[in-house]
Amino acid sequence: MTEKPLILVIDDSPTIRKLVDCHLSQAGYRVAAAPDADRGLEMSRELLPNLILLDHQLPGTTGDEVCRKLLEDESTARIPVVISSAMRNRAFARYTEFNNIVDQIPKPFTPELLKSGVANALQMGELVLQAQRAGSAMPEAVGEVNEHSLEGKTSVFPLRGMLDFLNNGQHQGRLTLEVGRDRIRFFLSGGRIQAVVSATVQPDRIEPFLPPENSDLAPLLALTLSEQQDPSMGGLVKLLERSLSDPRRLRALLRFQASALTLFALTGDAGEFAFETKVVIPPMFQAFPLQISLAALAVEGSKRCEAPDLDVWQRLVFARQNVRGANLDRAGLSPTELKIHTMLDGTQDLATLASRAGLSLPEVAAVARGLELAGMIERRSPIINASLLVLDEDPETSLLAQRALGPEGEGYQVKAVRDRVGAQLLLRRSTFDVVILPLDRPEHDTFYHSMRSQAPESTKFIGIVGINEESELARLDAMGLDGVLHRPVSETDLKTTVKHLLNADELAAVS
Repeated sequence: MTEKPLILVIDDSPTIRKLVDCHLSQAGYRVAAAPDADRGLEMSRELLPNLILLDHQLPGTTGDEVCRKLLEDESTARIPVVISSAMRNRAFARYTEFNNIVDQIPKPFTPELLKSGVANALQMGELVLQAQRAGSAMPEAVGEVNEHSLEGKTSVFPLRGMLDFLNNGQHQGRLTLEVGRDRIRFFLSGGRIQAVVSATVQPDRIEPFLPPENSDLAPLLALTLSEQQDPSMGGLVKLLERSLSDPRRLRALLRFQASALTLFALTGDAGEFAFETKVVIPPMFQAFPLQISLAALAVEGSKRCEAPDLDVWQRLVFARQNVRGANLDRAGLSPTELKIHTMLDGTQDLATLASRAGLSLPEVAAVARGLELAGMIERRSPIINASLLVLDEDPETSLLAQRALGPEGEGYQVKAVRDRVGAQLLLRRSTFDVVILPLDRPEHDTFYHSMRSQAPESTKFIGIVGINEESELARLDAMGLDGVLHRPVSETDLKTTVKHLLNADELAAVS
């Protein structure tokens, strides 16, 4: 299975490192962190991350010096870098000479800005670096891709991201991927996949998974898998159309073939890719174009060619994902598969979902597997029985916490109070896994330290604060908080931060 993108954050602020780890790991990324330039450069060489989030002002140096050293080392020169600075354009002006810089995120950033910035940088990073190295202009919009081939590595720019990029822009052409020793090709038009072929994948690799009702068509795989453009193929296609009593069976064969190859491409080894615009779709698929989404092919590939470990998958929890820039086309999914997608709301494991929907667990697990490969859902940690203490003078924040985190939300036990005396009394009487409290004013700092001193060492503390200046991070760093919520508090950030602190170990166990 293709690994999730790895993000390396190089920042001397513990608060920023925790924030990045919390929100990016919950968004489906792997995260590594370095507190200074030397350690960051060392980890860059060791880990070869997909993206580096780099602070401009570091102990004893600045981000531009780090960029220079990254470019000087051949092993790290191709890693895209996003600069983070409170100086904004003044700082970013120092980076115009570096062709590994793909974007900037102003500090202090919100979780939403962080996630959208990283998603965009990963999607465009390899293309920007390629254009900069070649000295050509990079299009500002998705729809302005040049006619010549785009090239890169799927280790940096995964297949589903490339397909999203091309299909969202309605680009027509052929995307070729190296997957281990194989070469798999996707023909795209009208925002959808029209054909998937491979001259290197032999029929005997996918024939065992062929549905029984189409097993007699297996000999055709020798023709359909290849990319034959011979004029005689047109006549063969017409002959097949006339000779088959039901042409839908041939369509089913082509779809099955595409689903198996798509699964191989999504789960195989990373390699090179190239996209060409001036190509002709193979004659077989001119007569029977797929007109299908990546999600539908990934789901069918999972159902036909894989058998998920049900002991593991029955306990997994998934939620629908709406990533900026992603292609949410669901063409080709069956009504049952669409129903499963709708029910994946992050509140129930797959065994419970299957029972409630009256479906078999193997079917639900296979659909979830395919949707996850297509990037349409993301794993969530199993809900655990935890107790939370929420203190805030703002009644809206208290109500939000009870609604989002309580029995009707994430299922935690939530005690919400609006005064400090009540919070202290509750902390003396009970043990809480998480305490959420305001840190907007100086007196709040003193109260926080008092609460921390009387709570068990295992209790996690989350501060609610409006961060408008980078200088405020120093105060939060010194306090040693486990998490930070930005005002105004959003339900998404509240859930993400709490779940990250409570479920970090369990999340790692099922990844």
